[in-house]
Formats: sequence, structure tokens, C-alpha cells
Amino acid sequence: MLTNLNSRTAPLLLSLLVFLSLCARRAFADDEKVWAALKQGGKVILLRHGHVDIQEGIGRLSPGNCAAEVNLSSRGVEQAKRIGEAFRAHGIAVGEVLSSPYCRCIDTGQIAFGRATPVQYLVPPGVVSDSQAKLNDERVLREILKHQDSSNLVMITHDLNIANVVFEPPVMGEFFVVQPNGADVDVVGKIQMDGR
Repeated sequence: MLTNLNSRTAPLLLSLLVFLSLCARRAFADDEKVWAALKQGGKVILLRHGHVDIQEGIGRLSPGNCAAEVNLSSRGVEQAKRIGEAFRAHGIAVGEVLSSPYCRCIDTGQIAFGRATPVQYLVPPGVVSDSQAKLNDERVLREILKHQDSSNLVMITHDLNIANVVFEPPVMGEFFVVQPNGADVDVVGKIQMDGR
């Protein structure tokens, strides 16, 4: 009976392995397309902070007291290091690095790019009024649309902020690359650093 089961499942397992291999090659090709676009400059990187150990809610902002906030896990620190290494290895020019004032975002920028300037309009929508969240979303869009520099602008923020621009929530440590296109934003692609 076990021999019959193995002879029937072997082709299925082989098919699954071929499928996974093709998916991995396609993801690599997609990543290379994104890196090539970044190499041209003039893009905006919407980066969700590195991995944190999820606690109740999003944690409170405690300026000057990171110990009171939800912070990067060791995995998040490694993600941020890999992000910085990948940008350097691909020769990507990074200009301004803007960040939510939460320590996990600032730390992601400091580790990956050596700098991060906190701005209030990158805070998560759940910590401000609905009207302020709407104003913040509008400000993010204005900043993206006015980016005309030959280097790339980095915005390190939270999942909902990014989803409001690209309509897809990123996982921690993942970034979307967007490009201003008149009054609209084109999504070039996304890259996740885990497992790469």
C-alpha cells in the first residue's frame, strides 16, 4: 500500500517542485525589474518598517523613549541590514529618507540607510483623527508627486499608510517602488527582503 501511495504521489511532488521553482525564478526576475527601475532614479520607495514582535495594537508613540514603544525584533534588525546591503549592492542612489516618528521606522532607516528624518504625516492612521489621517494621506501623495530628483526618495512608514497609496498592505520589511506620473502614481513593483 505504501509503495502504491509513493508511486502516485511522486509525480505530484515533482510537479509541485517544478511549479515552485518557476515561481521563484519569476519572483527573481520581477525583483530585478524593480532594481533596474530604482537604478534609473526618480522613484519613491514606500517601505514598511522591519519586523516587530506583534503586541496588542500598534503601540503608542513615546518620543525620546523607544523602550516604551513596539520596536524592531532581531529579525527586523536583520531585515533592515539586508535592505541597506541590497541597495548598496545594486548601486541605488538614495536621497532623502523620511520616516514615521515611531522608533521602529526611524531605526529601520538608520540601519538600512544611515539616516531617517521623522515627519508627522507618516504616522499610522489609527493614532490620529480621521480628518488628520486624510490630510496625512494627501500630503504623502503630494510628496510622491513632486519628487523629481535623480535619486530615490525613501518613505518608511506603516502598512495602512502604504496600502492607501498602492492598495495592497505590505508585510513588515517589504517595500513598494512607485513613480510619479502626472497627477497619478504608477506602481513599479515590490520587494520583500525575507529569504533573499
